[in-house]
Amino acid sequence: MTEDAELQKIVKRELGNQGYVVNIHAHREGEYVVGRLAVTSAETDETVAKLVGVGNVNDVRLCFGLDMEGTLREFVLRALGTMESMRSLVPSIVITPPKS
Repeated sequence: MTEDAELQKIVKRELGNQGYVVNIHAHREGEYVVGRLAVTSAETDETVAKLVGVGNVNDVRLCFGLDMEGTLREFVLRALGTMESMRSLVPSIVITPPKS
């Protein structure tokens, strides 16, 4: 078993095979450092988002790309929709000063 697979196995166990696992890798390509971030589903091992950054270490210039699959986008939209629905269920609280 590779070190990456062993780390992912531990994270998935701690998450109870629910949620998302984030993997970060970095390597050099000439004068640039390339960083990759991948988000996978703990249940299915399907990649749901990718983030790639390339930077020149001397000037600390960075360029990022993000590729989000529908699963993560749907999760964010559902969370926002749930928050909006809950706002209508919670009554407004009005504080008035006591009458003297």
